Amino acid sequence: MRFAAVGAIAGILAISGSASAQEDSGASSELRKIKDRLASMKITLDFQNAKLEDVISYFQEYSGLNFHLDAEVAKEGQEQARVNIKLKDVSLKTALKLVLNPRDLGCVYRDGVLLITTKARLGGMTVTRVYDVRDLLFRIRDFAGPRVELTTPGGAGAALAGASFTVEEEPKSEITEDFITELIRTNTGDKSWEDASATSVSLVNGLLVISQSKPVHEEIRHLLDLLRQFK
Repeated sequence: MRFAAVGAIAGILAISGSASAQEDSGASSELRKIKDRLASMKITLDFQNAKLEDVISYFQEYSGLNFHLDAEVAKEGQEQARVNIKLKDVSLKTALKLVLNPRDLGCVYRDGVLLITTKARLGGMTVTRVYDVRDLLFRIRDFAGPRVELTTPGGAGAALAGASFTVEEEPKSEITEDFITELIRTNTGDKSWEDASATSVSLVNGLLVISQSKPVHEEIRHLLDLLRQFK
């Protein structure tokens, strides 16, 4: 039953995605609002041979969000890249991905601005955080008593009964260390985990040690919160 719930969580995450863990609670709240808008707002695009900067300007004008093209984009020659795309009534988040992903560009929240930069640079913007997940790995023992079965001794006319005692084996934890790390890699960070030089995840003695970008850290935090709800 628990694995079914975990599978449902994974499905939710694959569809919805999340935002990044911010040090400041105010920034985190603002980030969630931006992510909600990106996920809920619908947009229609029809660009032929348009400059990338013009498309991003349209995103900003349409959504009311602040976008900025990083200088690294110009260095890579992407600023003047031509965009050919036609979409109808898709989420702003999906449209943005379809514009950026083919050019190896990504988007990250910085001080109220959605910064568009190269994925190589995004990979370098990693921070290391530790998450205590011991409560997910180990369940509280119920220490159930032994099972007692009465038996009738052999021999005719015997009046006394015997008893056999069986100690039930303690149930094992259903969420393993390997399962949690694989769940995180599969449902957060998209393809960012492929860059082993910049990102990592390890689990030692119930402590998750993760090096990732701030947006992915928020996805991880959200995933762990969901796991605790279904535990």
